[in-house]
Parts: sequence; structure tokens; C-alpha cells
Amino acid sequence: MEPELAIALPAAGAILTVFLKARPRLALVLGSIAGATAVAAIAVAAPGVASDQLGVMLSISAMSRALLLAAAGALGLVVAFAPSGAGRVARLTWGLAGFAGMAAIAAAPTLDIVIVLSLGIGLLHSDLAGRRSLAARLRAPALAVALLGAGLLFARAEGPPMLARFAAVGLAAGLVAVLGLLPYIHEFDPEEVTAASPIAWLAFLGPILGVVIVTRARDLVPTAAAAFGAVLIGLGLLNILWGSLASWLTEKGTSAWHYSFMADWGLVLCAFGIQVSDGQAAAVLILLGLLLNRLPLYLWSRRPMRESIQTDRPINLLAAAMLAGSAPFAGFAARILLLRGATQLFWPLALVIGVGLLLWLPPSLRLGRSLGAPHGRQAVGVGIALAAGAAIGLYPQPILSLAGL
Repeated sequence: MEPELAIALPAAGAILTVFLKARPRLALVLGSIAGATAVAAIAVAAPGVASDQLGVMLSISAMSRALLLAAAGALGLVVAFAPSGAGRVARLTWGLAGFAGMAAIAAAPTLDIVIVLSLGIGLLHSDLAGRRSLAARLRAPALAVALLGAGLLFARAEGPPMLARFAAVGLAAGLVAVLGLLPYIHEFDPEEVTAASPIAWLAFLGPILGVVIVTRARDLVPTAAAAFGAVLIGLGLLNILWGSLASWLTEKGTSAWHYSFMADWGLVLCAFGIQVSDGQAAAVLILLGLLLNRLPLYLWSRRPMRESIQTDRPINLLAAAMLAGSAPFAGFAARILLLRGATQLFWPLALVIGVGLLLWLPPSLRLGRSLGAPHGRQAVGVGIALAAGAAIGLYPQPILSLAGL
């Protein structure tokens, strides 16, 4: 019953907050209760145990459960510690709706259903009031679904082994397209609200989508696992280079954050492509950092960036260190695991990744300064994000055990 509750309760909470937006305090309370109950259902669910209360076999893997709990924590941070006038009810509404979609994707029994759900979420997301045209907002999910569908067809077609390799390429390309990574970067408007922008795919929906698509793809094309991993590593290195350099050199601060998400996803793709336990552990830790650290800091930096405020206080430097993956934060442990896994696979790959990691420092300093001088609730939120990142970095094993690693 837990997967059904994980999907239904956030959806019900999102609907309640829409109808109660005239009474924001009540909307926040009821929406928070629905979300917290869904999180409790996910936390007590046995990983991999199927439930068929709706006539469909639903189950949530250990890795998906860990990321759903992290997404819930990120949503709690950005709602509870939102700056004044930031629209907390709207954030909670769209956060709960997105969380329901993520839970549905995590529990889906087949990749076919995942593709249909991704298309549905893409259609709903494109309907949000944003600055981009409807065609621009629909183009990315449509392309992603087409590529994933093509990969699925090749995977199930009978024929020579080359078809399995075509399937691996199609599934990897579909994953990159749905996330909005190079070479399928989603059109980004720095002034667009976050809920309607591509950041929602990169930073909130993306971690679950990435884990589910990679896991299902490996099961579909076991004979082409090496080809699938090679494509992921190649695309990952491309996004590490492009994302880190663009984040450093672009003029607009919001665009710099967008590119930094792409660079982090480059590391995740490399980690998933390195099909050893250290690589998978590194991917989980980077995705947790993306949800619990990078996403909240990005949202809290939007107002200072609009006001052109940049500071070099200790909290800014700590935030920069966390974003750069420095010790003792979670990104440092993830990078050590990634380099160790790459060494096991092919040591020159570890050298290439290591050189790429050096590119994180300049853009991270820039992003840390863009937080301005946090105060009030926002300062508390930044402190919690820093503490969470340090705790995971110092002792990552409980998180990895929760993810089944």
C-alpha cells in the first residue's frame, strides 16, 4: 500500500493547496501534513516489495526511496526557509505535484509507463505560466520521449547484437534529452520562475528519472551494458567540461547556476557509466548533494542576484566549498568514490575526470558569492544545508545503506 500512498497523498496535498490558496496558512498546514504522511509511507516501505492495490504492480527500489526522501527534504527546506514574499504556497503546490510524479515514476513497473509518465509531466510542466513559448517548452519532452521510445523498440526487437547497441545509444540520448543536458540543452530564460524553468527537470525531477531510466536500461540491454556505460561516460565528460566552463564564463548569474547543474549531472553520468559499486555510490551522493544543497542554494540566491548583491563572508565561502565538492562535504566523498571507481575501470579515465574536477573551483566561488548576505529564515536554511552536506560527507555510509549500496 505504501507506493500508492506515496503517489496519492502528495497529489491530494497539491490539490488542497490550490483550493485553499486564499487561506495560505491553512494551505501550508494541510499540504505539509499530506507531504509528511507520504514521506512516512516511503520511509517505512520495504524496498523492492511490490503492491497491487490498484491492479498494477508497484514497488520502489532502495535507491529511489533514498532520493525521494532527499527530494522531500529539499522541498521542506525551500518552503520552510523561503524569503519573505517568495510565494511559499505556490512552491509547496508545485513541489507536491512534482513529488507525486516522481513517486509514480519510481514505482512504475516498466520503462513504457515511465516514458508515458514523463510525457504527462512534461505536458503539465509546459502548461505553467512561463516566459518561453509553448512550442519551446514542449520540444524537449517530445524529443526525449521519441528517443526513449526508439531505444525501447531497438531493445525489444529481435535481430543482430548491433540492435542492442542502438538501444543503448537511444536510451542514453533519451535520458540526456529529458534532463536537458548537452547536446539537448533546454531553452533557459534566467527571469523565468523556477517551477516553470528547466531547473525543475535538472534539480528536482531529474534524480529519480535518471536512476529509474538507467536501472531499467541496464535490465533491457544487458548484452550492451558496456556500450551503454561508454555512452554515459562520454556524455558525462562533455557536460563536465561544458557546464563548468560555461558556469564560470557566462555573464548572467542565473545562467551560471543552470550550467552548474549540468556540470554536476556530468559527474552523475560518468558515475553511472562506471558500472562498479563505487561509481553507483558516487552517483547517489552527487544526486543527494544536488537535491539538498545546490537546489536550495540556487533558490535562495535568486533575489540577491536580481539586486546584484555579492558578498565574500564566511558563509559564502563555505557555500562555495560545498558546491565545489571540497572536504568535508558530501561532494568530496562522492568525488573520491568516483575517482576510485574510474581507476578500477580504466585509470586514464580517472586522470581525465580529475582534471575536469579542477574546473569546479572558479564557478563555485562565483556561485557562493551570489548568495549575498543571508539573514533571518534564509540564513537558518543555508546553515541547515551546510550542516547536512557536512554530515553526509563525514559519514556517508548510512545514506548509502539506505540506498542499498
